[in-house]
Amino acid sequence: MVARKRMNMSPTTLVLLTIIAATVLNDCNAYLSEGAIKKTQQMLKSVCSKKYAVEDEVFTNIKKGIFPEDNNNIKCYFACNFKTMQLINQKGSLEKKIFKDKMSMIAPPNVYSILLPVIEQCIGKDNGEELCQASYNFIKCAHHVDPKSLEYLPI
Repeated sequence: MVARKRMNMSPTTLVLLTIIAATVLNDCNAYLSEGAIKKTQQMLKSVCSKKYAVEDEVFTNIKKGIFPEDNNNIKCYFACNFKTMQLINQKGSLEKKIFKDKMSMIAPPNVYSILLPVIEQCIGKDNGEELCQASYNFIKCAHHVDPKSLEYLPI
């Protein structure tokens, strides 16, 4: 009988492995299922909520379009998610090409069609804002463009 060791991986490692797997699978036109997207969102939440505590009520309100302007943790929480997903360029800001390329690899066509207008309209409007504020503004803009997009973004 062969004994198996259980591998203990950090949530960050799991997220990165999921993204890498999606990148490899892209060559086969295989995307993350909506269920896998939800699991990735939960892993991201696990990683970033340890760094930036955010009450569940804040997430619920954001999905309803209620955005707290005085909550720096939620702003940096979103930045943490985008950093973990490697959607930030070397200058430390969201970049449309990186975001589009990554989403086209991991999101199935029906989800990508929801995210593409959001990416096109909401990235590049940061006017030199620091990453936490720019990330928060992206999520606000995403809700404005298509509230359904928040189902597939790291919230």
